[in-house]
Amino acid sequence: MGISSEKHLLCWPRMTPYEASIRWESLRAESLHTIANGVDVATVQGEYYPLARKRAGAEDLISLRGRILQIASSFGYPSLVRGRRLIEFDQALGAAVHEQMRIMPADAAHADVWTFVNTVVAPDIVLWRYGKFDETKKRWLISEERIFDLTRTTIGRLWWRVHLLGTEIARSLGEDEAVQLLEKPRIGGFRDLSRCIGERHLHFAAIGATTRRMELLRDVTKRLIRKMAVQSVYVMSPSQLAGFVDDLFVESAAGLGIELVVTPKSPDLAFSGSRMRSEMDWPI
Repeated sequence: MGISSEKHLLCWPRMTPYEASIRWESLRAESLHTIANGVDVATVQGEYYPLARKRAGAEDLISLRGRILQIASSFGYPSLVRGRRLIEFDQALGAAVHEQMRIMPADAAHADVWTFVNTVVAPDIVLWRYGKFDETKKRWLISEERIFDLTRTTIGRLWWRVHLLGTEIARSLGEDEAVQLLEKPRIGGFRDLSRCIGERHLHFAAIGATTRRMELLRDVTKRLIRKMAVQSVYVMSPSQLAGFVDDLFVESAAGLGIELVVTPKSPDLAFSGSRMRSEMDWPI
């Protein structure tokens, strides 16, 4: 479901880090089963953005909790799961949460919204995904960034991944690949650029069949940041941006000794493999 009009957007409850930290201290000593049984989104009282016109209510919270729980259960929750299955869970959950919440991007940019979701709506899922129960201390151990930090927060980062990259690219990129794009503000902060790099990365990885795709992407982002010091990507047309990104991949592949076959994916995009282009063609 796309964000098509303002009337369809919801404002979600918020929780301050201080309030959440108190709640998490009590949760850490509980079993996953006890935490799950203690979740009560029907009667919880949350703080909202003061000028919010349409607020997510109990029905929305219950629906979101149900969707998250359904997806987690299909990937093995509450049993211990490791490796690739957790990455697949993230990919499935991101698309579902993005569709379900209908949250305004400006609201989604507030860490307290995701702190509320992590702490009140799905604390058991957060611990299942990133927590580790210390049998000696009888308490859950989890990195605070998975609860409070906007960039690494358990649920919020998945919403942003889909919002910036699109459902298909977000579902196809590996965890490290998505992080490489979205945790660099100059790339992740410009949706057209991050989405273009993600799409072309998947394209080149597919036609090149290289096992060094992560190494290639790292080199591309390094070259990009250097070039952004003298070239503006923000005023490029879609075809110019695609050609610019293609050039980066070709240069990186050559530097790393990776063979790439540059083939235009669509006739309406101008790629570097179809014609030579001078550096002066790009807006400065």
